[in-house]
Amino acid sequence: MRKIILILILTITYNLHSQDLPTEPVNGYAFPIGSKFTIKLYPKDSISFNYSIIKFEPFENIVNTWENNYLFEKEGENETIEFYFCLGTSGETEEEKDKNMKVLLLMKNRTKYSLNYNSDIQIKEEGKFEKTSNVGTHPNAKGMEMWPYMIYQIGLNDFKIMQ
Repeated sequence: MRKIILILILTITYNLHSQDLPTEPVNGYAFPIGSKFTIKLYPKDSISFNYSIIKFEPFENIVNTWENNYLFEKEGENETIEFYFCLGTSGETEEEKDKNMKVLLLMKNRTKYSLNYNSDIQIKEEGKFEKTSNVGTHPNAKGMEMWPYMIYQIGLNDFKIMQ
């Protein structure tokens, strides 16, 4: 199972078309599984933000679901949020690790805001995006979203200050 998922991640990653960074600030973008990216927020008004992708690279590693703080640098650029959209697992044996495999969205909020945002997931390779819930993100905090099924892409949009 792990090998199939890893091959899938590699295939998606190698099929990515590169674009110039940073991107233009807009309301949202979609990211494939196996991605490490950083966004920078730009205020639209007093509560809403557009964002630009300032860093993007493939990330094929399978991380420990619960021990992954090492992924994030201690310091980072202000007004940014760093993300890893990847696979994670836990357990002692290969069998446990296969059983515990999850899709993770890990984030480190380097802004001064507690933020809500919308997330849409693509659970079929060429399928439509479907809304999913999330917990938002808080200043200088690491956060994690987790799904027990495969997600091919995630769209993040409509970042707003929590009310």
